[in-house]
Amino acid sequence: MAKTQSNSMAADTPQISGAASARTRKPDRAAAGFFCYIGPSIGGLIRHGAIYRGTRRAALTAAAAAIEQYPLVKTLIVSGDKLPEARLKAKRPGSALHQNYQRLAGKA
Repeated sequence: MAKTQSNSMAADTPQISGAASARTRKPDRAAAGFFCYIGPSIGGLIRHGAIYRGTRRAALTAAAAAIEQYPLVKTLIVSGDKLPEARLKAKRPGSALHQNYQRLAGKA
């Protein structure tokens, strides 16, 4: 009897094709999580390693004063899932993150 119930439940469950399931698993860029500033500290504005909880929009709002004075700050606020890779790129000469870090370090 239990076998019949699981079969009927499986029949009621819609089947999702491979392409459709890939589309539904796409990460939501606006999803809440955390963001981290990986650039140099800028006195009175933003500190290296600052953590912002919530959405990217909330993180950018919290760092608005720093972004207003130094627009490159925005490029160095990265999501938690990209943090390990972004930190390595910020140290690798030639990468955009490294160049932006160096530009800000020269102004700070």
